[in-house]
Amino acid sequence: MISGGLKDLVRKSILEDVLVPLHNKGEWKVLVVDKLGMKIVSACLKMKDILDNGITLIEDLSKARQPLPYLEAIYFVKASKENIISIKGDVTKSNGGYDVHYKAAHLFFTQMISDDLITDLAHSDMAPFIQTIKEVNLAFLPVEERVFSLDGPESYKFYSSENPMSEEEMDHVAEQLVTVCATLEETPCPKVRICNSNLPIANKLAAKVQAKLNTYKEAGILTDNSKSQLIILDRGFDPISPFLHELTFQAMAYDLLSSISPEKNTYTDSEDESKKIILDENNELWRELRHLHISNVLDMLPQKLKALSERYADLHGGMGKDLTEMKDMINKMPQYKKEKALHESIFKLAEECFHKYKNGNVERVVFLEQDLAMGVDSQDRPIDDYMKSCVHVFVPQSGSPVFTPYQKLRVLILYVLNKAESGKPLNKDTLARLIEKADITNEEKAIYNLALLGINIFGTADIPKREVPPRIRQVAKGSFETSRWTPVVQDIMESLVHDGNLDTKYYPYVASETQSSNNVDHTVASARRYGQGRTAAIATRTSGPKLIIYVMGSISYSEMRCAHLVSEARTRSRMEIIIGSDNILTPEQYLDKLLKLT
Repeated sequence: MISGGLKDLVRKSILEDVLVPLHNKGEWKVLVVDKLGMKIVSACLKMKDILDNGITLIEDLSKARQPLPYLEAIYFVKASKENIISIKGDVTKSNGGYDVHYKAAHLFFTQMISDDLITDLAHSDMAPFIQTIKEVNLAFLPVEERVFSLDGPESYKFYSSENPMSEEEMDHVAEQLVTVCATLEETPCPKVRICNSNLPIANKLAAKVQAKLNTYKEAGILTDNSKSQLIILDRGFDPISPFLHELTFQAMAYDLLSSISPEKNTYTDSEDESKKIILDENNELWRELRHLHISNVLDMLPQKLKALSERYADLHGGMGKDLTEMKDMINKMPQYKKEKALHESIFKLAEECFHKYKNGNVERVVFLEQDLAMGVDSQDRPIDDYMKSCVHVFVPQSGSPVFTPYQKLRVLILYVLNKAESGKPLNKDTLARLIEKADITNEEKAIYNLALLGINIFGTADIPKREVPPRIRQVAKGSFETSRWTPVVQDIMESLVHDGNLDTKYYPYVASETQSSNNVDHTVASARRYGQGRTAAIATRTSGPKLIIYVMGSISYSEMRCAHLVSEARTRSRMEIIIGSDNILTPEQYLDKLLKLT
């Protein structure tokens, strides 16, 4: 396991490469961040980290800020034209002198900065006040121990026909992805692979990533490493997983409950809003339970509450205790109350999930979704007519709850995908009638827009065929009937980590090991001058090979889970698994993105 995970690596880099070297006892500074910088700092640093290193205030670069000319400022921002303009605006000439926001500027860029932007700074009024320029290569958000996000709200431009992603935006995504490699890899550079995509943009992005990796190698930030691999996947590689109702704790809670805030990773008790808990990896109980099936969670929590009570048994009943024992009781009581409240909140969260499952429509569609995804029922028998099972979802039944448009949409998409994979795709007229019958004409674009992801739902010749490896869909022993499907990304992970092999027919290399200077992004060739930011933090990292998987657009919570499960099941391999994307989306958030593609 990576020591402390991604968040710990990023925290160490910020502290040891940015804050600690500039901290002088008794001096205070301002930390100026952009949107991503703020999220990174909030996710990785504690208030103690900030105060102990002399930061008295954190400011948003894009907002109006009060001048503090008696303090120095540390800028932790993306190297973009917009940010450089804002930084330059912090110094202006006035009456033969300067009006300054801060006494001095220390510039730390989350990615490589181009020579053009450096020249722009050098010829600005800000230049005399700049004391530090450094690239720290941290242009991503660590979400969990093995999960990252590029935090790209516009990432579905990858697939948009009306508002496609610009070259500049794609360059930024490639740069962000390379900073993930730089953070994880110490100095070794991974080999880049891509799924055998039928989308030209996937190959284009992979080529850009390879060029920037070569630039980092040329700059001395990365060196060749034949063992680590970076695999780039477009979202069409697994069209099924993002739509399924998952019954593992984390995925289920984020999908079904409005009391969960995905942005803040918090759960608020619906009956008492003062009770709020953070669902991150510092929460050991959540960390232990998050990937378990909800039935297992509900079985384990009463046992854990009982064990907690037994662990603090000496707190129950004060009669007959001497003063020393009473003092010990008083000292232990706050920790007991804290742990008890956490256990009760997690129990309440699990009960809310189960209530939503049993008393809503979820239980009525989960088995159907699994059958559609697997192509067989729970007894491994083919189903002759799935439509008979789908009718109760599309058409309101007497005395039964009415399905929401998005619930209908999820089932209909899975039905359409099932028909396409079985070699009997629907025709457009049949699909139109089903959409009308289900009364989801306002949401129909989400189905038709699957074509923009390279998914050929009608079996027509206008979308090139995607070559995919055959799946051996063996249901794991002990699996619940409601959790038979496993995401395709788990196959990829297991092939490399357990078997040590991934078929190059389906996942070819973007460039050979020997390719380097012939494919270099020369727009940032100055990196050696500004890229010396990775110092002390690097020495603490593990040196084992890495499998870094990036999915263009988004990943689901079930795909996040795979990185943890396969890593924990490793036997012979030392390969670490990291997965990430531009966003982490629930099924309904994913449908929102699909609807907006046209």
